[in-house]
Amino acid sequence: MEQMVQDRRIRRTRRQLQRAMLELLQEKDVRSITVQELTQRADINRGTFYAHYRDIFDLLEQMERDLFDRLEGLLSSYSAQDLQVELTPLLADMFGFVRDDPVLRLTFLDQHTQDSFFRQLHQLILKKCAEDWQGLYLPEDLKMWNGCLDFLVSGVVGLARGWMKRGFEEDPKQLAKLANQLILTGLTLPMRDAFGMKDASEEQ
Repeated sequence: MEQMVQDRRIRRTRRQLQRAMLELLQEKDVRSITVQELTQRADINRGTFYAHYRDIFDLLEQMERDLFDRLEGLLSSYSAQDLQVELTPLLADMFGFVRDDPVLRLTFLDQHTQDSFFRQLHQLILKKCAEDWQGLYLPEDLKMWNGCLDFLVSGVVGLARGWMKRGFEEDPKQLAKLANQLILTGLTLPMRDAFGMKDASEEQ
C-alpha cells in the first residue's frame, strides 16, 4: 500500500513537471528554459526536480520516450488479423495521434525535432510491419517484400508529414481512407472515391 502511494506521488510529480514544460515551450525556446522557472511553474522545489531528472534535456528525452510508448501502444492494439480486414481504423488513429498529441504539437515547432520524430516514426512502423504484422498483403514475388515494405512505410510517413505541413487540412479519417485505398489499389484508383466525391453523372 505504501509503495502504491509512493508510485502515485512520483507519477503526479512528473505530470506536473511535464505540464509546466509544455506551457513554457509555448512561450520560449527550450534552450532558454531554466530549472528554476520550470520548478516555479510546476510549484515543485529544485531538489524534487533533480530527484527525477538530470536537467531540462533529460526531462524532454523522457517526454519523447513516453510519446513513443503511447504511439507504440496504439499500434500494438491492432493485430495482423485486424489489419487483414482493412487498414483505415489503424491509420485514422495514427493520423489523429500525430495531430492531437500535446507533446507532438510542440515538437512540430522545431524543424530538427520534426525530422527526428518522423525518422523514429518510420522506424517504429517498419519494425511493426516486419515483426508483428509480418505476412500482410505479401507480393507475389516474396523477394520484393522488403522493397514493398520500404515503399509502404515511406508513403504513410510522407503522407503524415505533408499533412502536417498543410496545417492538418483534412480530417484524419479522410486521410486514412485515402492511404488505405492507395496501399491496397495503388494510384489507379479514382481520387474522388478516396474523398467520397461524386462525379457529375451521379449528382444528376
